[in-house]
Amino acid sequence: MAKDHPTGNSGLYRAFLQLKTPEECYRFLQDVCSYSELSAMEQRYNIAELLADKCIYTEIMDKTGASSAIISRVLSADDSVLRTLLEAEKKSAD
Repeated sequence: MAKDHPTGNSGLYRAFLQLKTPEECYRFLQDVCSYSELSAMEQRYNIAELLADKCIYTEIMDKTGASSAIISRVLSADDSVLRTLLEAEKKSAD
């Protein structure tokens, strides 16, 4: 079977929109991801939160165990949807 490049057109993305609670989302991700894939996604989200809080790389490396290469990839795009979500979450918490 050939590996297809993700296009964003899969029913997977519509399925995410049907999830209503963090627990339901977690269980769904357990169904479709391996343990290491889910751990990597959680780690990158945690890195994004720390970057949004203006933590320095060495602190992030200590807290997450991530390499500087991984840290530099997280939130690197100017049009990062994750960055937008974190900023909105931070504003609503203030």
